[in-house]
Formats: sequence, C-alpha cells, structure tokens
Amino acid sequence: MADFLGKLKGKIDKGISTVNVKSKELIEKQKIKMQLSELGAERKNVFLELGKLTHLMIEASEGANQIAGDEAQRSKKSGELKPDKWEQAVLSVLTSICEGKLDSILFENTDKEFKITAKVLSAEVQKSIPKSEQKGQNLQWLGRVLGKFGIASRKFSKRINRERETVYEFDKQKVHSALNMVKDSKTKNGQSSKTGKKGQSTNYREQIVAKSKEITKLDSKITKLEQQLSQIGA
Repeated sequence: MADFLGKLKGKIDKGISTVNVKSKELIEKQKIKMQLSELGAERKNVFLELGKLTHLMIEASEGANQIAGDEAQRSKKSGELKPDKWEQAVLSVLTSICEGKLDSILFENTDKEFKITAKVLSAEVQKSIPKSEQKGQNLQWLGRVLGKFGIASRKFSKRINRERETVYEFDKQKVHSALNMVKDSKTKNGQSSKTGKKGQSTNYREQIVAKSKEITKLDSKITKLEQQLSQIGA
C-alpha cells in the first residue's frame, strides 16, 4: 500500500512539474509573441514614416530644381536688362530729364509727359560718351535702346523749322517705372536667393537614414525573439 501511494505521489509530482514547465513555456511563448507583435507594429509605422519622408524629399528636390531653373531664367532676364555703359548714358539723360534738370532741351513738357526730338536726345547722350568711344551711336541705335528698355511711349514724325524730325513722346510715370526696373535688375544681378529647398532635401535624407537604421535594429530584435521562440520546448 505504501509503495502504491509512493508511486502515485511520484506520478502526481511529475505531472505537476510537467504542467508547471508547460505553463512556463506557454507564458514565455505568449510573452515573446506579444513582443513580436509590438515590434512588428512599430516596424510598420517606421516604414510608413520612411515612405512619407521619401516622398517629401523627392518633392523638395523637384522644388529646388524648379527654383534653380526660375533663378536661372530671372538671371538671364536681368542680364538682358543690364545696360552697358553707352546704354547707361541714355538712361542717365532720361533720369536727369525726369528730375527736371534738362527742361530746356525738351520740345514739349507737361506734368504727365514730355516730348523730345531724336536729334536733341542723341546729342545730349553723346556729351557723356567720350569721342574715342562714339561708334555707331546714331539715331537708329538710340531707337533700339529705348525699345530694349521699353521706355518710349510713342514715336512720330513732325516738321520742325522746315525739317522733318523724329519726336519721342514719353510718359513720365512709365519712364520712372522702366528706370526703376533697370535699377532693380542691376542691383539683383549676380545675387543668389536663399530658397532653403536644398537644405530641406538634405534634412529629409538624414531622417531617412535614421529611419533605415531604426528598421535594421527592429529587424535584429525580431530575429532574436523568433530564435528564442523556436527554442522553447525544443
């Protein structure tokens, strides 16, 4: 009887021990599976963030390229408006006229506009150009300069002192605007604008690298946990 009870007790103890081991294994497995689930969800979120950053980086890069193209175009236009020293002589005379310093050479002068013959305007411009550099600055050249900078409002022919002459009519407000535009283009020419797009692209790239490293670390943790899971109960 004592032997029977001893054997029964041994079997019960062994059964309890087995149950305890199995319970511990089950608890450990559930714990690892929970960790794997959390790491998997975290990995998925990091991948989503990585995708967003990649999209933002591409947008910033395209924006920087567009801005660079726009700046190049503006620079080209600024270069086209930048006057050489002979053209500047024409602009300087017109500036003096607008400031009321050369009223005596005008054919007609009102509050809103002034008129001057091409010959008189050309003669005044020639005064500021050294004779050694006076090459081809004729009336046709003068007309091209005025057309280039969009200054003259109207040109017409009129008989003055029995001679047919070309007369330029200038709107004072338009002349002021044109001269200011040329002045602004000279000031801005060669200056680089700070867009910040390139910096944004670099910042996104750094964040993408950081997220990629984060995914690598998560993958390493997941691999270790999967190995532990496979070894439980083996």
